[in-house]
Amino acid sequence: MHFADGPLRFVRHINGEARAFMQLTKRRIIVGLISTAVVASLTGAATWANAAETGGSSGTAAPVRLIVGYKAGSGPATTTQKLSAAGARAQQNLDQLNATTLQVPKAASASLIASLRSDPNVAYVEVDRVRKIAEVTPNDPFYAEGHQPELNEVNVPAAWDTTTGSAVRIAVIDTGVTAVGDLTGAVLPGYDFVNNDSNPADDEGHGTMVSSLIAARGNNGQGMAGVCWACQILPVKALDSNGDGYDSTIAKAITWSVQNGAKIINMSLGGTGYSQVLADAVAYANASSVLVVAAAGNGGNTTRNYPAAYSDVLAVGATARCPEFASDPACTNKTNEKASFTSYNSGTDKWVDVAAPGWDAVMDKNGNYNTGEPGTSFSAPIVTGIAGLLKSAKPNFTGWSLLSAIQSSATPIGSWVTYGKVNATNALTKGTETTPPTIAGLSPLQNAKVRGTVTFTPSKLADVGSGVRLITLWVDGVFKAGTYKAPWTLKWNSAGRNGPAKVSFRVFDKAGNQRYYDRTVIADNTAPTVKITKAPKNKAKISGTVKISYTGSDKYGIKNYQLIINGKVVQTHTNTAAFSFVASKYPKSSIRVQVRAYDVAGNARITSVLTYHR
Repeated sequence: MHFADGPLRFVRHINGEARAFMQLTKRRIIVGLISTAVVASLTGAATWANAAETGGSSGTAAPVRLIVGYKAGSGPATTTQKLSAAGARAQQNLDQLNATTLQVPKAASASLIASLRSDPNVAYVEVDRVRKIAEVTPNDPFYAEGHQPELNEVNVPAAWDTTTGSAVRIAVIDTGVTAVGDLTGAVLPGYDFVNNDSNPADDEGHGTMVSSLIAARGNNGQGMAGVCWACQILPVKALDSNGDGYDSTIAKAITWSVQNGAKIINMSLGGTGYSQVLADAVAYANASSVLVVAAAGNGGNTTRNYPAAYSDVLAVGATARCPEFASDPACTNKTNEKASFTSYNSGTDKWVDVAAPGWDAVMDKNGNYNTGEPGTSFSAPIVTGIAGLLKSAKPNFTGWSLLSAIQSSATPIGSWVTYGKVNATNALTKGTETTPPTIAGLSPLQNAKVRGTVTFTPSKLADVGSGVRLITLWVDGVFKAGTYKAPWTLKWNSAGRNGPAKVSFRVFDKAGNQRYYDRTVIADNTAPTVKITKAPKNKAKISGTVKISYTGSDKYGIKNYQLIINGKVVQTHTNTAAFSFVASKYPKSSIRVQVRAYDVAGNARITSVLTYHR
């Protein structure tokens, strides 16, 4: 889907363990090229927004692309018949998110959406929107002055006295990356989700420019210096040559980046409209302690842009540079650092976290260097690079720790951005939260008898600092289940087990602190024995008060016995005292009698039927 605020690009994750930091003498690389002026065109917004609701296709007969998310325990197979009847065609599976995309004829889309939303197996159905790169093309020429003043603005050179980075892996989810010039040796093997191959070359140019701001090799006597010049770029192409990409493609790129070792993801892309599949992918990254950085967008208004507006995403707005780019209306007031194009907070909706310079020097896919490239697309990778420096200096920091340090060290510049303008040197001085989560108890209780699928529920689970990030369940040292979503319950299928099982319920907060809550439960998946020992013979004629004697046993104890007459429980005993009933209370022709035993774990066994008449 096209969005009225213009394109937003994806920035990659960096994966890999941080190395010991090196203290090097900082050196600026002078860039002396001129960037050509282009005319910004933000017209046609309403048309783009409307196209988004039909998957961005032209023509009323164009098929609609949908995303279907399934509830736990369900999947595409549960809706096969409905999809087939509607003429839907499967596109791709999003296995980690339990969702799938499909294409359906426009005429059948409304009825299929309604049918799927009423299906108990389906969690959500949404249009597969298209996100765009987040750059601005102003109508004034910009001439290179031979430097990168934006780095001084956020104290990056001073931070280089502490570290110039390490092999932290940063995934750039964008139009791809071309490893030319200062990116030579900085780019790892990646993946192209647009063409489904292993060649994520940049056919648009945006991804390469974004990557150069993050990790262009510095101190090498040529070109420019990236913020984290020793960091590694993991190129993930999710946007096509027009800078467009479906939410489902972007979501798949996020999960792939996490699985391939990214520690930071900077997404310089986005658009209006909430997407559940994109939210789930971001939550997946957060649960894996990966920091997600995203451009706030270039709408010049307070409309939320996604993925930047999701919780635990570091949303980056853009500051203006005055008087160098005095054509920016923000420069009419020298105290106003908000770039005219940037999206920003309203008085009641605080979703833009930090800001960074919005007019930046970059290297393009042909190895040329240009200064004054505008847009939140280029603000975001500056923040990503700072996160890379911080991760290099403090490799134990989680994604949340990086986010918190960058937010808390920012310099306030006005309520349009929640925390302020980023400061690399100050960020490196910040620590992280060290208090582990708390948990008051866990059910089932210690030595509880359990059977079948067991649900473990914590009581008073809390974290006073960063918040609960993840819980996992281990049985006898083997991982069984995990979740990163409330209500924080986990299930274990004990089928086939009998005897003690050592359970470890592990809670992790967003800062990486953890708490283990251990206990033993007794798995009992064997039914008790029960037998009628004395009663009238089968098919006998009965009258008056009838007694039924019985016995039973179970390794872990019997909970109760039940007398069942004609399918209905009429008496319950906790011991083997004989049952009795009055024959005249039941039909003459048929009185069917059974005894059922329940053990403490809930297993049951029932005797065969004795049939009487009177």
